[in-house]
Amino acid sequence: MLLGVRLRRLREARGITREAAGYAIRASESKISRMELGRVGFKERDVSDLLDLYGVVDRSDQDDLLEMAREANAPSWWQPYTDVVPGWFHTYLGLEESASLIRTYEVQFVPGLLQTADYARAVFRRGHPDAPEREIEQRVELRMRRQERLRDPGTTSLWAVIDEAALRRPIGGPDVMREQIEHLLRLAELPNVAVQVMPLRFGGHPAEGGAFTILRFPEPEIPDVVYVEALTGAQYLERADEVDDYQKVMERLCVDSTAPSAVREVMGELLRELDPPVATGPAIPLRHAHAHVRAAARGITTAGTRDEGTVLDVADTPFGTRLLVAEVEGDAPAGTANDVKLAFRDLAGHEPLLAGVAERLNTRVTGSGGPEVSVAATLVTIRHWEDQAEIVRCGLPPPLMLRGSRVSVVDVAPAYPPLGRLTPPDAGGSWCEPTTVPYGQGDRLLLHTQGVEEVRDAEGRPYPLAERAARLTQDDPDTALARFAEDLLAYSTGPPARGAVILLVHRDGAPRDDRERRDRAGGRSLWE
Repeated sequence: MLLGVRLRRLREARGITREAAGYAIRASESKISRMELGRVGFKERDVSDLLDLYGVVDRSDQDDLLEMAREANAPSWWQPYTDVVPGWFHTYLGLEESASLIRTYEVQFVPGLLQTADYARAVFRRGHPDAPEREIEQRVELRMRRQERLRDPGTTSLWAVIDEAALRRPIGGPDVMREQIEHLLRLAELPNVAVQVMPLRFGGHPAEGGAFTILRFPEPEIPDVVYVEALTGAQYLERADEVDDYQKVMERLCVDSTAPSAVREVMGELLRELDPPVATGPAIPLRHAHAHVRAAARGITTAGTRDEGTVLDVADTPFGTRLLVAEVEGDAPAGTANDVKLAFRDLAGHEPLLAGVAERLNTRVTGSGGPEVSVAATLVTIRHWEDQAEIVRCGLPPPLMLRGSRVSVVDVAPAYPPLGRLTPPDAGGSWCEPTTVPYGQGDRLLLHTQGVEEVRDAEGRPYPLAERAARLTQDDPDTALARFAEDLLAYSTGPPARGAVILLVHRDGAPRDDRERRDRAGGRSLWE
């Protein structure tokens, strides 16, 4: 870029057009333009011919410019990684390597120059789910090598504004996020690194276009460059009016964001939220959760063919404890119900978004089973360190929340657009509906399948689920489930048309500040 700028100034000083310069080196006008922008390599012969055309006769000046051409053509340190890096990103690597100041705003992730290896690995696995492990590790290695410049305060300064949403998105799970936030705190102590956080309380801010990076270079001849990345490409903006617009947006972001001096307080609060809640009473290790699910299903009729039936499963993951209740129907190949369970166990541990688990379950199960397969499900993630439960409902009736003496239907409008279907459209499926609800000490979730809806009395009236569930809120979990099963069977005049499956999830816990009890319990929260 520096050589290109100097060649452009020499050409303009002599009043020579790009077309004439191109003719002199047997090239097009557009090639001269790309050379002057630093977008292509330089042949020493072409540079020498242009210097003659521009009247550069001083030998030392010629030698300096030709040496710059040789340096510009030298292989870069990132050449070994070109097979895992898209071509449009190579230019950015060169700009980043040469920049004296990098100002960046990120809304989706922690900026790459500030990521830990585990965080970067989780990002790459999410963005490239089919990539082999060797390729993922190469990408991580490249990202770590890019960060080496920050260790020398005399080379590059980084000023990052991170949207709070990026810091709350559990990339890789709580442990990875905790390490990442602690890493940000350490880096913020460096004299050449400044970190600010754009709070969520700002409902809107100037950076409506998303993430961008502004790069400034030590050579005054080279203008600032704005880098804007998209899914399959990137823009490099150099026009003064465009760069000025982004500079103004960056300044506004810095004014509205928390000051760099306050970043320790912000990160400290995020770390406290990642701490598990305090437990009381005898701890029930989460590894026993499968037994609790089996016990909860005791006494309930469950369909049991290999290709159809009801699937109950639970998985302990970095994102919380995840539960699955699913109904599989249709002309499915043998083993489809078991495929749902295996796919759930595989996806639940590394897919951060529960709606993403639903979407990918859809791809795996209905993709292999054909359009006649119907899979309706309710999926739940219990984030016991946040006192929250996230629920994705795909086709099945909504769960009930039993809180104190009140019973309410968990059927809130989705917080973001649906990501996929578990049931194919032509099988009558409904959109997945992601919902997050408070789920604290003493709360219970009642997850049920369509079988309950089909239970009717002698006069054809449907089973009053919410009314009967209200009677169970004060019972201990085992008693509540047994009474529910008895009541359900007694209400029906005959065997239900299909299996009725009930799962009662009981949440136990303790005040967050009872650290002594938490330590004795090994930091576990209690749920059954």
